[in-house]
Amino acid sequence: MTTLLACNARHFDDDRDLMSEPPSRQRRETAEAPVGIGGLSPHPARGPITALRVLGRGFEIEVDPARAERLPGTVGDRLTVKGMMVLALDEPTHQLIEPLTAYCGIGAHGDVDSALAAILWRRPIILHGSHRDDVLALARMIHEHSIRKGFPFTQVNTAPTSDAAIEALCTEAGCGTVFLDLTKPLELHRSFVRHLFSDHFHLWTIAVARGADQALRCFGPGMEFFPVCPLGFRRVGWHSAMRDVTFKKD
Repeated sequence: MTTLLACNARHFDDDRDLMSEPPSRQRRETAEAPVGIGGLSPHPARGPITALRVLGRGFEIEVDPARAERLPGTVGDRLTVKGMMVLALDEPTHQLIEPLTAYCGIGAHGDVDSALAAILWRRPIILHGSHRDDVLALARMIHEHSIRKGFPFTQVNTAPTSDAAIEALCTEAGCGTVFLDLTKPLELHRSFVRHLFSDHFHLWTIAVARGADQALRCFGPGMEFFPVCPLGFRRVGWHSAMRDVTFKKD
């Protein structure tokens, strides 16, 4: 496996000097609720922590599997290790560091950090600065390495406008990933935006746009306050950069 950051990998085998931030999320679902659209999330639980991404530094601390359960947090949590802020990763998310680095560019540690957090916490990702067909490969890769990999990856080239079309699309795409083409100026129907970000359909959105600001305008007023993750393309030859990258099997 070609590893862009292998030389920066470190090992974690001691749980001293490790702290977790207070949890800021609470589940609102109940055990009696149905599973799937309109109910509990059907997505499987994430695997064990296999690496700790040191935020802003561009390297990971590998976690000894025998000690993973002793960490005071779960996948997606921000922890403090010896004074460094880290993001806890499972193996599928860990494997996305290479393609994300190839897209964002070597040294764009903050962008890669933001993308990893967005993947783990269902924040919309806006890919810009490259052609739609180029980012489609990256979007599919992100989907296949997320907890939604067993659910639909739905490309939306023309946004629905009627209530019936919106309901049908979101039901068909339910619990999966919606890939939106926002490269042309438009404003999405407010009902469609509400469906995309509601807990009812359990959808996740990845969009391609000419720029992050343009994408936010497509979503309509108020999106500037929504936690989205814009990722700009900074490397020529995305496919060439990914030619030698391979992934471990689950």
